[in-house]
Amino acid sequence: MKQVWLLLVVGSAAALSTLGATASASSSLDGVWSGSGEVNPKDGERETVRCRVQYKQESEKVFGVTATCATRSRKIQQTGKVLKATASTYVGDFYNQSYDVSGRVRVVLNGATQTVTFRSARGTGSVSLRKQ
Repeated sequence: MKQVWLLLVVGSAAALSTLGATASASSSLDGVWSGSGEVNPKDGERETVRCRVQYKQESEKVFGVTATCATRSRKIQQTGKVLKATASTYVGDFYNQSYDVSGRVRVVLNGATQTVTFRSARGTGSVSLRKQ
C-alpha cells in the first residue's frame, strides 16, 4: 500500500506548528523545506520517500502546511496545520483528500533542519528536512 505510506509522510511534513516562544523563533519554520525519509504502512513494506514542504505562518503560533511527497510509484499532496508546542517542537494534524487519510505529526526544529514524525491509522513514518 504505497499510497498509504506517502500519505503518512506528506502529512507529517505538512503538519508542523508550534506554541509559545517568540515571533522570530516561530518565523524560522516559515518557508520551503525538502528532504527524505521512510514510511512504514501497517499492511505493506517500508518505502523511501522524498518530500517538499511549505509552511506559511498564519498567526504567532500557527502555520499552514502544504506538502508534496513521492516514492518510486506515487506522488501525494497533503495539507495541514501545526502549532508551536515548545521553542523547538511543533505538533499538528494532516489530511490527504485524495485518499481520505488523516493523522498526527510532530516536528522537531534544529536550526536549518527538522525531523518530522507522523502516524495515522494506516501507518507511521519519519522525514528529515532542510530549509531551502
